[in-house]
Amino acid sequence: MPKFCPNCGANLPNPDIKFCNECGSQINYPAPVDSKKSDLVHSEEKSPWVATLCSFFIPGLGQVYNGDTAKGVAIFLGILVGSFLLFIPGLLVWLFGLYDAYTTAKKMNAGHIPFKPTKTAHMIIFFILAIIITAVVVFFVFVIVLTGFFAQMVAHSVR
Repeated sequence: MPKFCPNCGANLPNPDIKFCNECGSQINYPAPVDSKKSDLVHSEEKSPWVATLCSFFIPGLGQVYNGDTAKGVAIFLGILVGSFLLFIPGLLVWLFGLYDAYTTAKKMNAGHIPFKPTKTAHMIIFFILAIIITAVVVFFVFVIVLTGFFAQMVAHSVR
């Protein structure tokens, strides 16, 4: 609590007064600690580059690293669907995932958004499921391409 008026320097007789008795200026006491803001400050930090690298190699993993598993799953599925529609939508979702992973980690470190701890179990499960889903999709695409190739070979050999 200030003992002197910051405006005129007069002695403040009571530590709880709101205005100076001499000049009438408002006394600004230190703001009380806001529980919402104190929740934003955390001793750990997220590495924006680790989040970006995770999203680069496995889309959505950077979001899981940042503590947002649902957003990571949405980005992963968005890339799968976007890649089947056309290549460009999948690429755009992937680029958004890279940008989002990086900026979210930076915002958490700066205290602009609440810190969410990394859940290692979620990262491992997401990693395993992403590999399995990718392998299944690649397998089915491979089977479809081979089926079309063999169908063309049979059609040409019949003629």
